[in-house]
Amino acid sequence: MIRWIGLALLSVSWLLGLSYYHLANWPAWLIVVFAGSAMLGGAVRRFTAGWAVAIAIVLLLPVLSLMPWPYRLAPLLMAAGLVLQLLPIPRRWPKLAGSTSVVAGTVLLAQSLAVLAYTHLTARSHELPWPLPHCLGLIATLLGIEASVDGSCVALWSMRQTHLLGATWELLLDPPSVCFLVGGVVLLALQSWAEVPCGERRTAFLRAVRALVLSVSLWLPVRAGGLMALYLHRVLRTDYDAPLNVMNQFWSPWLHFVLLAGPVLLAWRFARISGSARRLPQVAANRDDTATGRWRRPVGVVLAGLAVALLSVAVYWDPVGVRQGGRVLVDEHHTTWEPTEKPYDTAWYGSDSGYNYFCIYDYCSRFYEMSRLKSAVTPAILKDWDVFVVKVPTSPYTQSEIDAIRDFVRRGGGLLLIGEHTDVFHTGTNLNDIASVFGFTYRFDCLFGVDKVFDELYFLPPVPHPIIQHLPPFDFAVSCSIVPGSSSGRAVIVGTGLKNLPADYHASNFYPQVEDRPDMRYGAFIQLWATRYGAGRVVAFTDSTVFSNFSTFEPGKAELMLGMLEWLNHRGGAINPRYWLVPLGLVCLLGALLLARGWGDGWVLLLAAGLLGWTVAGYGVRAANRRAMPLPKQVRPMTLVVIDRTVCDVPLPKSGFIEGRNDRFGIFERWILRLGYFTSRRSGEEEMKGDMIVFFHPDLAVNDEFRNRLVRYVAEGGKVLVLDSPENASSTANSLLWPFGLTARRGTDQRGALAVPAGWAQVNVDSSLEVAGGRPFAYINGKPVAATVRYGKGTVTLLGFATRFADGNMGVTGDVVPNADLLRVYNLEFSLLRAIVEDRLP
Repeated sequence: MIRWIGLALLSVSWLLGLSYYHLANWPAWLIVVFAGSAMLGGAVRRFTAGWAVAIAIVLLLPVLSLMPWPYRLAPLLMAAGLVLQLLPIPRRWPKLAGSTSVVAGTVLLAQSLAVLAYTHLTARSHELPWPLPHCLGLIATLLGIEASVDGSCVALWSMRQTHLLGATWELLLDPPSVCFLVGGVVLLALQSWAEVPCGERRTAFLRAVRALVLSVSLWLPVRAGGLMALYLHRVLRTDYDAPLNVMNQFWSPWLHFVLLAGPVLLAWRFARISGSARRLPQVAANRDDTATGRWRRPVGVVLAGLAVALLSVAVYWDPVGVRQGGRVLVDEHHTTWEPTEKPYDTAWYGSDSGYNYFCIYDYCSRFYEMSRLKSAVTPAILKDWDVFVVKVPTSPYTQSEIDAIRDFVRRGGGLLLIGEHTDVFHTGTNLNDIASVFGFTYRFDCLFGVDKVFDELYFLPPVPHPIIQHLPPFDFAVSCSIVPGSSSGRAVIVGTGLKNLPADYHASNFYPQVEDRPDMRYGAFIQLWATRYGAGRVVAFTDSTVFSNFSTFEPGKAELMLGMLEWLNHRGGAINPRYWLVPLGLVCLLGALLLARGWGDGWVLLLAAGLLGWTVAGYGVRAANRRAMPLPKQVRPMTLVVIDRTVCDVPLPKSGFIEGRNDRFGIFERWILRLGYFTSRRSGEEEMKGDMIVFFHPDLAVNDEFRNRLVRYVAEGGKVLVLDSPENASSTANSLLWPFGLTARRGTDQRGALAVPAGWAQVNVDSSLEVAGGRPFAYINGKPVAATVRYGKGTVTLLGFATRFADGNMGVTGDVVPNADLLRVYNLEFSLLRAIVEDRLP
C-alpha cells in the first residue's frame, strides 16, 4: 500500500513541478517528490556494486546539463542512488536509500516521457473520440444527473443553466492517472526483476500489469463521474446571484491526488508480483559469463545509446535545407488590419499608430528584400518571391488565389500565416480557406493563462525547433490555437497552463468575457505550427498582436519573426527523416535488449546509455540547427538602441501594456521607434552589441566585469544614456558612471523651467538631480541637470530628471494623442536621442 501511495505522489508531482495547469509550485513539488520517493523504499533490493553501476554513473552526468527542471530530478536521483551503492559504508541504510533513489528516478523518468507524450497528443486535440462522450453521458445519467451529449460536450442540467462540460481527455484520462499507470508498469517491472526467477519473470510481470491496467481502466469512468457530480454539487451550492466559478476543481493537483485513491487501493489488492513467483535471496545473477557473453554486453550498451539517439533525432530534427534569396512579399490587398505602410513617426499618434506592422516590416527589411502585394494573388506574381506572408486577412481569397498559393508552396515557396483570436473580423475563416489545403486549421478560440489570465510565458524546450532556437522566454498576448488535423508537420510551440474560450459573437471583436466556463478546454495547446507541402513549407502563428508596433520589440518578438521568415527562406529536406530514423532506432533498441538478456542489474547501464544517447542527440541537433540556420545577416544599416536589463530592473511593458506609473518608462522606450531606430532589451555582454545603451533608473549592483565591458564599449564608439532622478532612492548610477567622470549628486533636488540648447522643446521639470562633470547642456535655476562626456570614440550622457519622461508624465498610455504641452515633452526626447545618436550634443 505504501509504495502505491508513493507512486501516486510522484504521479501528481508533475502538476506541481510543471506549469501544466497552475504555475509551478517548487516547494510543494520538492516535498511531494521526496515523500513519494521515500515511500518506494524496499521496492527493489540492493544492486550489485560492480563496474556496470560505476559506468552508469559516469554516463548519467552529461544528461544533467541538457535536461531542464523538473525532468532533471530523475537522472539526478538515479545517479545519487548509484553512488550510494558504490560507497563502502558499513551500514545498511545507505544501500537501501540508494536503491530507493534509483527506483524513484527510474519511475520519474518513465513518467516524464508519459507527460511529454500526453502534452503533445492532447495539444493536437482535447476531444474524446466517439463513442466516449456518450459513455460519459451514460455515467452521468447513472449517477442521477440530468444529462445528455451535445457533440463533444456533456450537457449537465441545473436550475441556473445548462452546463456544456467538455468531453475531453483531461476529464476522462488525466495526466496523473497516465503517470500512475506508466509508473506502475515500471515499478512492477523492477519488482519482478528483483524478486522473480528468470524463467517465471515474464508471466508474473504480465499478470501484474494486466491487473494494474484493468484497475486503472475500471476506475477512470468512476473518477469522471465523481468529477461531474462534484462539479454539479458545487454549482447547486453556489448562491444564484454569486459568480459561478467552479471549474478550478479540474486543475487542482490535490483533488487529482485524492482521486488516485481508487487506483492505489485496486493496485494494492490486485497488481502484485505473486503466484509462482518467489523472492530471490540475491539479485538475479548475471548469466552468460563466457567470452562471447562479455562482448555482448558492451555492444548492447552501445546499441541502447544509439537507439535512443536515433529516435531522439527523429523527434527533434527538422532539416533546415538550403537558404534562398530572401525575397519576402507581404499581402496588403486582403487586409485592413495591422497595415505596414504608414510610418510610425513623430507626427502620427493614437491607437492606430501602435496597432500596425510598420516597425516589424521596417526591421525585417534590414535582413530581407521586402515588398507589399496590392493586388490579387496570381502565379505570375508569386513566382518571383521566396516567402509569402498572409497576415490577419479581413477579406476572403478566391479559389484561383488559393490554388496559386498552393502551387507556390508545392514548387518550393514558403508561406507564413499569421492569425488572431476567435475568427475576429473573419480572419480565421479566411486563413482556414488556405490552411485547410495544407491539412490544418485555426481554432476559433481565445487562450488565457489558468493562474494569470493574461500571462502566457513560454520557455524553450531543451532542443528547440530551428524557428525558435534564438528565442528568449516569450510572452504571448492573447492567441488562438492550431488544429493540426491531417497535417504531418511539427508543433514548434506547445503552450501549457492555458485554458480557452470560444468566440463571443455578440461582441464586435468576438472577444469573450474572461470567465471560467464548463465548455472551455484546458492544458496544452499548439500556438505555432510548421509543416511541409511538396517542395515548400508553411508556418502558422496564432497571435498577431505581438508584432504590433507597441509590442514587437519586447523580448522574443522580433527574433520570432526573423526565425519564421528564415525557416521559410530555405528549401530542401522535404523527406521526413522520421521515416528511416524511427525504424533504424527500433531495430537498434531490439538488438540491445536481445544482447542484454540475463544481465542482472545491467538494465541500469542500458538506461544510462540511452539517456546519454538522448543528450548527444540533443546537443547534436542543436548544433546542426545553429550551423544550418544562424541568425540572418543584416543587409541594410539600422540603429539599434539597447535597453539595459543588467543594472536596471525597472518594470517595462509586457504585451504592450503600460501602467501609467511615475516609476516606469514604457512610453519613452516605445517612442524611440518613432525616430526610425529599433530597440532591444538585453543584459550582460549582449547589450554591448547595439549602437546605444539606455539605462532607466539604475538600481542594481554594478560589478567590475560589467563596468569594464561598458568602458570598452564606449571607448570603441558606443553611446550611453543614463536617466536618474531623486525618486530613484536605491540608485547605482554613480557606480556605473565614475570611470567617465560623471556624477549625479543626491540631495540636490532642482525644479522649474528647463533651459536646453536652442531648437529644443522647453518644458518644466518637477524634480531633478544636479549633475557634476562632463559638458552640461541642460540647466534648472542655473544648475546643471544634464551633461555629456566624450570617452574614446563614444559618449556618455547623464540626465538627472528621468521622471519627467516617466509614463505618468508622458500621457499614461501609448494610445494618447498629445496636446501641445505633452508634445513638447515628446519632442524633447526626440531631440535628445537624435543628438546622442548623431553625436551632436553641445
